[in-house]
Amino acid sequence: MEKMAEQIRSGENGSPQASMRQAVTAASASAAAQAGEFTPLQVEFRRRMRGALFSVPLDALGHRGSIQGAASNNTESRSDASSNRENYVMDREDMQNLAYAALPDGVEDEERDAATAGGTSGTGSMGRMLSFRSSSILDETFASTQSNPDMTASVTGSSSSISSATTQRPTPSKIRRSCSVAATGNPFSHDQLHVLHRTASGSGRFLSSDASLDPLSMTDVGLRSVAQKVGRRISSNPSRILDAPELVDDYYLNLISWSKTNVLAVALGQCLYLWNASSGSINHLLTLEGQEDYVTSVSWATRDGNHDYIAVGTNDSAVQLWDTEAGKKIRTLGGHTSRVGSLAWNQNFLSTGGRDSLILQHDVRSPNHITSTYTGHTQEVCGLKWNDDGTTLASGGNENYLCLWDASMSQSESNHSRRNGLRNNASNITPRVLLTQHQAAVKALAWCPFHRGLLASGGGTADRTIKFWNTNSGAMLNSIDTGSQVCSLLWSKHQREICSSHGFSENQLILWRYPTMTKIQEFKGHTARVLHMAQSPDGSSVVSAAADETLRFWDIFGEPPSKSKGLSDTFSMGGLTSRMSTIR
Repeated sequence: MEKMAEQIRSGENGSPQASMRQAVTAASASAAAQAGEFTPLQVEFRRRMRGALFSVPLDALGHRGSIQGAASNNTESRSDASSNRENYVMDREDMQNLAYAALPDGVEDEERDAATAGGTSGTGSMGRMLSFRSSSILDETFASTQSNPDMTASVTGSSSSISSATTQRPTPSKIRRSCSVAATGNPFSHDQLHVLHRTASGSGRFLSSDASLDPLSMTDVGLRSVAQKVGRRISSNPSRILDAPELVDDYYLNLISWSKTNVLAVALGQCLYLWNASSGSINHLLTLEGQEDYVTSVSWATRDGNHDYIAVGTNDSAVQLWDTEAGKKIRTLGGHTSRVGSLAWNQNFLSTGGRDSLILQHDVRSPNHITSTYTGHTQEVCGLKWNDDGTTLASGGNENYLCLWDASMSQSESNHSRRNGLRNNASNITPRVLLTQHQAAVKALAWCPFHRGLLASGGGTADRTIKFWNTNSGAMLNSIDTGSQVCSLLWSKHQREICSSHGFSENQLILWRYPTMTKIQEFKGHTARVLHMAQSPDGSSVVSAAADETLRFWDIFGEPPSKSKGLSDTFSMGGLTSRMSTIR
């Protein structure tokens, strides 16, 4: 037994596995010796690749021996193997193995054991980079993550928790399998080093152009390749910019709304302005009288025949209804005890969310307008959205809650109150589903137009994720770490795409492909967080309002597949000059 152990330690046990390893090593060394010297371009490419694998600055890299030395110093068990290959020319497979051999040692034992038990391969900073195969992720990858909950759970955490690694070095096949999963769970990693970025054909060959050596160039190439697959040209520059002075910089407010008649409502301080996108005309609708009062939310009525009516929430807890065609206030709705930051229409019913943590349901036709009170939030309600058929209301709050409410519950309680003569007693409704997975305020909400029951939600600075929900069961389908505060979400009306707006540090808009959540394109230009977004009636354009007091119009979603004369042609915004105009 002692002799066998000595043979195992010396590597001379004569097993078939050992003989095979020796044969492979000898063959590889012979092939490397015949390969000769590299061209200057290959030398530079490999130098930069090794620098990315070990997070070493390029100017700190020397000859190949420095990389081998870094690997050998990582662990004593590999010192002999490293010394044997000092004069060995590394090929791509050796470079992958060497990268995984040099994973950081600062991984806690508990995390390493948990990763090993979960069957996941190393997904540290090097693992993330190595597992990136191409700029586009196939739909099958998303399906595989859904069929394997454990795999989904292992990749949907925040970027700070991805540094766990297994003690077992993964094989190249495991690397390839974990590649798309890691990218699907954390698409923000697309902005990391793309040294191992490969061609869209998946042949495994490295890009041969000089641009492939630059990680920043690789990012641009990746986004361009995804955009080309979309099948339309997407401009990264705004088509128009409007100046919006005194736009309140408050994450919890909702200050723009785009009507079906192509009129954009913009709240600036105490005033509300209406901008006709077809003609370019700007009308001043109202100015609040209170010295401490200002507009906190706006929302156009959605019912056919009522498109000229708009609801305006205020800081003094009131909600005003205005007829924009006649230019006069119709009525004022009370009930809240603090500012009203969110509004949502459902036919003749208006839902209002306030800082008092309440959601009130108003029947705007009735003198006793409050029909029910939704109680489930404990802090300010900053997001409200009814689904298209008006059966479910989604609400987000500052306490990180996402609540789902059934319209049928409200209507049944309202009918019960009427039958019992309780005209002034609004019924209290509790949420059907209470979701607490977000780690920050939930303001961004968007119902999917092509998949019934699918809801997207975005979290604030401490959360940074976009989450997708099956609202029938309350199950979370996916969670994507975007890397920054999510302020607003919009689905495309005719593509399987979703657009998000963000805060610090990029203050950008991002167009994603669903369900893979691959970045299609980023839209930059705002110099402060992009608080609000609204979509044009034809679904082709998006307006963003930011804390830099500008409105920017982007041609993001493209024309509808069957474009017809009428609204799409009238949405030209041709009444304005190409220079920046002021909304008031």
